Amino acid sequence: MRVAVAQELTGIESVTVEELPPPPDPGPGQVLIRVHCAGVGPWDVGMLGGGFPGTTVPFVPSQEVSGVVEAVGAGAEVQPGQRVYATTFPTGGGLAEFALADSGRVAAMPADTDFAAAAGLVIAAGTAHEGLIDRGRLRAGESVLITAASGGVGSCAVQIAVAVGARVLGVASLGNHGYLRSLGAAAVFDYHDPDWAGQVRRAVPGGIDLLFDGAGGQTRDSALTTIRDNGRAVSIIAQDPMGELERGITGDTFAARVDRQRLDALTALVESGKLHPTVEAVFPLEQAPEALARVAGGHTRGKLAVRLVP
Repeated sequence: MRVAVAQELTGIESVTVEELPPPPDPGPGQVLIRVHCAGVGPWDVGMLGGGFPGTTVPFVPSQEVSGVVEAVGAGAEVQPGQRVYATTFPTGGGLAEFALADSGRVAAMPADTDFAAAAGLVIAAGTAHEGLIDRGRLRAGESVLITAASGGVGSCAVQIAVAVGARVLGVASLGNHGYLRSLGAAAVFDYHDPDWAGQVRRAVPGGIDLLFDGAGGQTRDSALTTIRDNGRAVSIIAQDPMGELERGITGDTFAARVDRQRLDALTALVESGKLHPTVEAVFPLEQAPEALARVAGGHTRGKLAVRLVP
């Protein structure tokens, strides 16, 4: 089968397209998927650079796939021929014509959703959903500030927060402000403006209820100043965890664990018209290194996908 693979974890430049043997037949609780599309994200770039302990070589990037079930092991709850989306985190394997996944991390694709959009939902929307709903405990009528709001996770977070009934404020470069408003953001702020955090504080004088951070660094630190006393902060930047917070603010840094229940919740949002996947570009497998390099550049709008089936 054709795969994009790295024989050493020295960065994106180590990825080449090769022929490798297909995965073994699925064992108990496993599903073999004929991959139609795979999503790529910053986590893949980090793994390729050796930033995730336990990553082994040869390493096939992509932790999120969509496709058709080829075969199932005992106990799997999907059937051959079914259109599914799934996560293969943390072992990867998505940039290949066939991928194995645990059946507990596989779900039927949303109706009327194409393979590229479905693949792009898995980790991005799964992370946003866990961070906002489970960890951030966002409720209708609350205010939430989302940094890196135009990226893959952020684009989903804006829509999920709107679906909850929250007042959504986004942080992104000026060129993405119209895009975020089209997703339902009530206000958008440019992180290049040195007074952007002050603008947020003036827009929400009492302070925001929840920060959902996908940026880290100085942007995250500035965003923390906009939270009300006893508010909440959730960050997905594991390499830059939040320290002890003041004013009674609770903080949580996490990496999402997407399972079937999470995917089913995303399916319900998509099929109700409340979540629309944004895929900026779809690349052929031969251009997988270019897709990864574009992710590493940090300025994508929504998700990038790689197509395995023409």
